Amino acid sequence: MTATPRLSWNLRVTPSDQELIDRAVAASGLTRTDFVLQAARSAALEPEAFAAFQRKLDAPPANPNERLQRTMAAALQD
Repeated sequence: MTATPRLSWNLRVTPSDQELIDRAVAASGLTRTDFVLQAARSAALEPEAFAAFQRKLDAPPANPNERLQRTMAAALQD
């Protein structure tokens, strides 16, 4: 299997924009690259598609097995 080529970006930002990005990256727990890619993917989704995606994430599992039910119950007790 061949590796997917990776491109490098060079952005010109003000020091305050750099600080803002670095704070957001630190808060997200992602790498700077992953943060930018996640933001781009979120922005590229149609608003309704993104809203539908968020609803699916927030919805309870359709058919949780016993182990997942125990885990979810334990998380609620904390």
